[in-house]
Amino acid sequence: MKKYTLYLYLLLAVSCGSEPNSNGIPADTPETKGVEVVLFAMNDMHGKIDRFSKVKPIIDAAKASADKVFFVSAGDIFSGNPIVDFHPQKGSPMISLMNAVGLDVSVLGNHEFDYGQEVLNQRMSQASFPFICANVNTSQGVLNSPAPYVVIEKEGFKIAFIGALENSSKGNLPLSHPKNMDGLSFESGAQAVASFESHPDIQTADLVVALTHYGKEGDIALIDRASNSGTSFVDLVVGGHNHMLYNETYRKVPMIQTGAHMKYLAKLTLSVASGVVQSYDYELIDLSTDLEEDPNIAAQIADYNNRPEFYTTLASAAHDHSGSETGCFYTTAIKQSTQSQLAIQNYGGIRATIKEGPIRPYDVYTIDPFGNGLETYSVSVGVLKEFFSNSFSMAYSGLDISKENGELRIRQSPGGPVLADSTHIKIAVNDYISNLNEGVFVDLIDRYELTTADYLISYLKAQQAAISNEGCDRSID
Repeated sequence: MKKYTLYLYLLLAVSCGSEPNSNGIPADTPETKGVEVVLFAMNDMHGKIDRFSKVKPIIDAAKASADKVFFVSAGDIFSGNPIVDFHPQKGSPMISLMNAVGLDVSVLGNHEFDYGQEVLNQRMSQASFPFICANVNTSQGVLNSPAPYVVIEKEGFKIAFIGALENSSKGNLPLSHPKNMDGLSFESGAQAVASFESHPDIQTADLVVALTHYGKEGDIALIDRASNSGTSFVDLVVGGHNHMLYNETYRKVPMIQTGAHMKYLAKLTLSVASGVVQSYDYELIDLSTDLEEDPNIAAQIADYNNRPEFYTTLASAAHDHSGSETGCFYTTAIKQSTQSQLAIQNYGGIRATIKEGPIRPYDVYTIDPFGNGLETYSVSVGVLKEFFSNSFSMAYSGLDISKENGELRIRQSPGGPVLADSTHIKIAVNDYISNLNEGVFVDLIDRYELTTADYLISYLKAQQAAISNEGCDRSID
């Protein structure tokens, strides 16, 4: 019924000459003026807590002038700030601050699983808001099953939020360490959301929002799947995952992402009548600017940041490092720490770059936040070549690897003889890579006690000269 109303409304809007706004949604007319709803959104905060003190006054001001104000998160609230990731109660500073600013709901992101299912259960219990995800099956896992959707009512206005999480890793799992996914399974997020089209709670909501950690292409697929009848039953998609910044409309459905790391807060002001979005206004608030701060939250953040052990100097960097230069540093440190012939590291696991000046534990844990284990294996050159050809982008150190006439060549050093496919080498990898590629990393040589980040720290402590990898690019794409 709701979407039939929307179809009639659009026909009338066109026939009567109603002008659409910048998103292609007809503007209000005096005859059709609806209920004003304000929705704030962020995604991919990754533990960057320092700007929560600026968020609270913005939300409070909106609530002082409107009675239908909602605040949502599109996932990946963890992994990226040592203050959060290495808190005695992993992740709890984020939940505490999200509670304090009045968050209404968050979808699960893939990095919510980085601390393991038991810790995620603790953080979900700590939250005063629900976590949602429609496409996870927890029946064989430790994770307490999140609700697939939630209907939040404010002053008689109901928004149904349906959650969807990406599952693009091996085995249709989200992009977190496989050990964190034991017993969990995931279906297509688009399929899961579409299955709720006829659900009574969804049909009777005044607005339906897909709250996703699915990526832009995933959100487009979701809208396609939700539009089987010609018009989408989803009115708005608030997304995350690939750290993009956009405000677009696809098949007449607005869809947004707000970048990452709490640089921006999106404010959507919608006019809704009889389940139809009549107007839509988008404002992007830059939280890096000089904005009013809530003193109580600022004091709480300062207390969390009071961790002097993170700010001691380990070594220094001679220059700002690019991503590839940071990869050179990383793999050199791991190779030397393990005395391997070759060390590799996936670029997706290098989350920041080295900056000129002092290098501190805080910086190392920001570059390498996941707590991955370190292992060495014996692997043949032939198997490695096939692995590199089918794997994601990586940095490496120790051997000379080049592509000649479309084929990988591996040598001990530049200009040396090509190693035979039967040659076995000792390779160091993190246990995320080895778990995803169990058929490649079979012959274990050693499993190390500490995390990869700990070995980076040990390597830095031993350096006498400033770290410099200027111009270095050892990448396998």
